[in-house]
Amino acid sequence: METADGAGPGPRIALLVQYDGTGFNGWQVQNGGRTVQGEIERAVRVLTGAERRLTAAGRTDSGVHALGQVAHFDCPIRIGLKRLCTGLSGILGRDVSVINAYAVTSDFHARYGAIAREYQYLVYNGRQRSPFMLHRAMWVHHPLDVEYLRAASSYLVGELDFASFCKKISADGVTTRRLDSIEIDRIDDLVVFRLRGNAFLHNMIRIIIGTLCDMQRRGDKPERMLEILAGRDRDRAGATAPPYGLYLKRVEYATPLETYESAYPL
Repeated sequence: METADGAGPGPRIALLVQYDGTGFNGWQVQNGGRTVQGEIERAVRVLTGAERRLTAAGRTDSGVHALGQVAHFDCPIRIGLKRLCTGLSGILGRDVSVINAYAVTSDFHARYGAIAREYQYLVYNGRQRSPFMLHRAMWVHHPLDVEYLRAASSYLVGELDFASFCKKISADGVTTRRLDSIEIDRIDDLVVFRLRGNAFLHNMIRIIIGTLCDMQRRGDKPERMLEILAGRDRDRAGATAPPYGLYLKRVEYATPLETYESAYPL
């Protein structure tokens, strides 16, 4: 390892990170509680001997998982990308891992440079609870009709005001977002929701999932979703689905991460 030339920041690195959110108080460093950001920053400090702040593509809440979180930092030393991955993962706990590292340009920004984010939500739709779904998927007892869910969710695709699908405390700001697609499939007893958009409001996906399940349980027509949207009122939507069914799956950039030098090229 060599110290980066000069007194300024070293090369900018983007990390592809996976974590089980069960044991974390979310991504962002805060007073009290274990966080993903805090754990990775600690690992960077141990490996490089310097304090560095990480910036993530999305600040996942407590209990939310990630299959493809992206975070960048300016590395204080020059180190091989593969060695960086293995070094950080070796320091980190078993519930978080650095899957890949990319040597990105100095103007790369994990959050503001993202053009799309894809999330996945898992619903376990079995008659009896499964111990294998604990902290992995929301359990819904009543049978879910995928065709109904697709019909109701189709009204949410586009650039819309999602004030009814966010925490009330968040509704004071701009609540318009672009939802590019919602795909829903069943794999045995697992119903998989995939949502892709430019950005999401606080709890937006979890409220959408909870609303869809509540609507079917009540026997609402799919068109009821239009009334919920038009109301711009959180009280019109359904329950907030639990965090442990939600996964940040992928973050997309105008220049794909795969085009940069990486520890593990495709």
